Order: sequence, then structure tokens, then C-alpha cells
Amino acid sequence: MNTQPRRVAAWVWLWALLLAAPAHAVGSLHRCQAHDGQAIYTDTACAALGAAPAPMSAELVNRLTFDASSSASLGMLRNNPRGAIPIRRPAASGCARNVGQLSLDLMGSFAMGDVNRIAESFHWRGLQHQQAQLVMNRLRHLARQSLVDASYWPSLASAGDGGGAMQLVFSEPQQVLELGVERYSGCYFVRF
Repeated sequence: MNTQPRRVAAWVWLWALLLAAPAHAVGSLHRCQAHDGQAIYTDTACAALGAAPAPMSAELVNRLTFDASSSASLGMLRNNPRGAIPIRRPAASGCARNVGQLSLDLMGSFAMGDVNRIAESFHWRGLQHQQAQLVMNRLRHLARQSLVDASYWPSLASAGDGGGAMQLVFSEPQQVLELGVERYSGCYFVRF
């Protein structure tokens, strides 16, 4: 019995379900470090607590139960030297129209290791040439790292206008990077 059509239909259904999910459902548990060095575990953006994002130990990550549907529903296209590649929308389909799409675009672009696809998710408006060069250099460096999660957290001060933070969790080297999220012309972008 050929189960391939059923598998494809399940992935398409899960993909549609994820895109329809509310923005706050994209995230998971995060570790932050307060100014006094104390660890804070939260389901919101670290910046909202006046803290900086910090990596969790691999042992702790393995013990925690994350929302299995968020990683399973990404859908994997194929394996490559960097691992399975999450589904990435075609560039011709335009920009991310919600933060869920932005998160998936970042995951797929990092999995592909393509700095140009990663750059599509960045907000470039208002940057001078020299500033843009610095951003591209930083993106080239990040593109070599293994992204394991991209979670959006709305800002308490700007709820509803697209403001918030996108937490990028890298496994090697282990680090957490928090980027601002901006809405511009109906699209969502991240910015350093």
C-alpha cells in the first residue's frame, strides 16, 4: 500500500495549520539572564523583562518537552550536509505576511545556509550603504551556524502593530540572538 499521498496530504495540512496559528503559538520556553546574572525562564521575550537572551544547556533542552507540533509541522524537504531543510516559501511568493511565515522563512533560509535568502527577512529600509554592509557581514557569519528555533514574542508595549522580538536559537555554537520584528507595508521583517 502506497502511503506517500497520505504523508504529503498530512504535511500540507500541518503546514496550513501552522500558518493559520496565532503569532503567540510560534514560541517555546526561553532562558534569559538578568542584569544581576540570575537565570530567568519565560515564555515571553527576554527584552520585555529587561534581561538578555541566554542559551540553555543541551541537557536541559533534552529534558524539556517542547511543542512537538511546531517542529514536526515545519515539514522537511530533504537531507543535506546541514541536516533536514524545513519547507521555505519560494522567493517569488513575496514577503512574510505574518510572524509565523517570518519564523518559518528564517528556519528554512538558515537550513539552506543561503545568506541571500536570510537577507530577504531583514528590514533594510533606512540603512546607509556602510550600515547595510555591516549587516550583510553579520548575516554571513550567522549563516554558517545551525539555527534550531526561531520564535516570535510580541512586545507588551506594541501589541497589535507587529512590534516584538524574534528569538533565534543556535546549537553550534550555542547562543540565543534576539532580533526586533517590524511590520512594513503589510510585511514582517527582523532587524538587528
